[in-house]
Amino acid sequence: MTLFQKFDSVISDELIEELKSLSDRNLGDTKGAIYAIFYTMLAGLIRRANSDMSTGMLVNQIKKINSRDYSELDIEEAVTKQANLKALVDSGEKNMSQIFPSFKSQLMNLVVIHSGTSKAESSKYAGFVNSFIIKVLSRKLEEGMDKHDLMNFLKEHRDPLFENAPGSLVDKMIPAMGMHELRTMKMTYAKKVEEKERKEKVEARIEEEIIESTPEEVTETSYEYEEEEKSYKVPLLIGLGVLLLALLGYFLYESREELFGSEEMSQSSVIEDEILAEMDSTANIVVEAPTIDPALSAFGEIIDAPNLNNGDEIRVESLSFAADSVVLTNLSNPIIDTLLNQFKTNPRFQVQIKGHHSGGDTQVAIKRAFYLKRLLQSKGVDPIKIDAISDPEKIDYLKLRIVSK
Repeated sequence: MTLFQKFDSVISDELIEELKSLSDRNLGDTKGAIYAIFYTMLAGLIRRANSDMSTGMLVNQIKKINSRDYSELDIEEAVTKQANLKALVDSGEKNMSQIFPSFKSQLMNLVVIHSGTSKAESSKYAGFVNSFIIKVLSRKLEEGMDKHDLMNFLKEHRDPLFENAPGSLVDKMIPAMGMHELRTMKMTYAKKVEEKERKEKVEARIEEEIIESTPEEVTETSYEYEEEEKSYKVPLLIGLGVLLLALLGYFLYESREELFGSEEMSQSSVIEDEILAEMDSTANIVVEAPTIDPALSAFGEIIDAPNLNNGDEIRVESLSFAADSVVLTNLSNPIIDTLLNQFKTNPRFQVQIKGHHSGGDTQVAIKRAFYLKRLLQSKGVDPIKIDAISDPEKIDYLKLRIVSK
């Protein structure tokens, strides 16, 4: 059963009325808001599932949260008992930032605009949907689904998501969460499950043929299986051979001077004398100490603080853009190195990049934010940990907000 089918089976008119009763102010399209939240959260899960590391973190988070907060709570019981429903909603709100770190701050206003519901009740609906997702996925993990199975299960929801979600939701809310590439994203399915299924089919076919075959036919079937296994191994061996030859060629190229000598080696003493002379001529020049970027100090204070304030922002004027350009003027920037180091050493670290434009052009602003995101991604940072959005303030540099640390 897919998450769509399970969610449809749980959401009823009675449950909607019970959820509405948890908030003092009820406005707009309640059912539309609940489904809008579900579709948007599902989009986030699908995107996370395209990363092996991010899915591993998701599995650990779900297991930990389920054992800590949901051991006595059940979706089916919550539908009929208001006390259980309230506990489910409260737990979902509390754990929101762990499963969906960017949802509450970014998309709650869009849910309100899309469905006309109040912020208070929308927060309750989001808490319920988050708890629903945690409970359903934790149950699948308890039934034996591993990380690779979960990756494939979530990715299979990508196409149905765009078929089920309203066009207005897809056009406005999913892009706001930095997921406008979700529709064209190449889904890389885990090979573990595919390989296991292939072997199971081959083994089942062999067993069926053994029952009905003579000893000679059994030998022939076993030979076919061995040949099929070889067909997978031969390309792998060829690939390894090519890789070894490439490495050998690279080694010979890098070591050519040591192995075969070089004309440049005869000039080394002259060059060395010139360098020493130049060093002597500049020995008395006083070099001014570089000024420290205020953004680095602000970044350090936020990282070292015991608690994270969601309202804290870092204005990074050194990450600036010229005129209407969407390319940073300075790529050799200490704040970029600091971000990379934080991503490398802290698996929980997530950041939101806010792009701006002095003329108020939102397209230029979002492209500027994505420029830094792509730059960090090219240096090995998981894109799921970076959220890029536009901001209406009319400036020509970026701002950063630490989402989790």
